[in-house]
Amino acid sequence: MKKEKVRCWKVGMNGELFITYPEGDMGHRLICCGNCGEIHAVNVTKQLYIEPDLEEHLRSVMCSKCGRLLAGNWMYYPEHHIDDGGRVCKFERSYKIPIDADSVVVEFPEVFS
Repeated sequence: MKKEKVRCWKVGMNGELFITYPEGDMGHRLICCGNCGEIHAVNVTKQLYIEPDLEEHLRSVMCSKCGRLLAGNWMYYPEHHIDDGGRVCKFERSYKIPIDADSVVVEFPEVFS
């Protein structure tokens, strides 16, 4: 799985989570492995043209960290994420998009590459 640069913002109480705001058919969504919490990017454009049903596509994609199949074993991130103790935690997304100057570019494994 190749890594792809993703524009995102740091959120959470200590800025420990990343969030994206895809626009229409552009940008990225983030998902995480339900087993180990590894964050993966979903290129929205590739999803639209390759396999709109993400669960269907993930039937043949393994987590880049723990090697488990992602189908049935993923969550939208950061709405759900795994903390340092291995517990599933929830985060409520703000729909107010932060300013561009606060964004960072981070590389994540991309599930359609």
